[in-house]
Amino acid sequence: LLVAPGLALDRNLRRAGVTSSDSGFEILKPAVQTLLFPTYPTSNLFGLCTFDVSKGPVALNAAVPDGFWTLTVYSRRGDVIYALNSQQSGTNSFTVTLKKAPGLIESLTSSASDDPGAFNGWTVATPDARGVAVLWMPLHDAAERAGATAILAKSTCKPSAT
Repeated sequence: LLVAPGLALDRNLRRAGVTSSDSGFEILKPAVQTLLFPTYPTSNLFGLCTFDVSKGPVALNAAVPDGFWTLTVYSRRGDVIYALNSQQSGTNSFTVTLKKAPGLIESLTSSASDDPGAFNGWTVATPDARGVAVLWMPLHDAAERAGATAILAKSTCKPSAT
């Protein structure tokens, strides 16, 4: 029972045909959106990044159109790890670096600190190595989809050098 939620996420993504691409970021087609997010209108736009930080950080470099949007990072069990929206970010182009949260011993023995003077986006430490990041944009007109998709297609999600 403890691994069931993680297996359910994997199963649902496979059933919907979500696969990892070279960039690791996928814009969902309306039919796939309906399978994964049945309560949302098909006019909405979703981008999805499955991630695995077990071998190092993953950078989600997002490009989103003007208007309201949300980014939510979920653990493999479906717990919300991080959430950000257009009102909080103040920008339509940003990076969220996902990394494995240190264990208790690592936290106590670590002497590294982040440089407070350098801002390269947000860093999210996750207790789970695997999960999914979802960018969601409500679109009010089907005519908006092509333009919003073209902008969102510039987003990437892949291993980071940091």
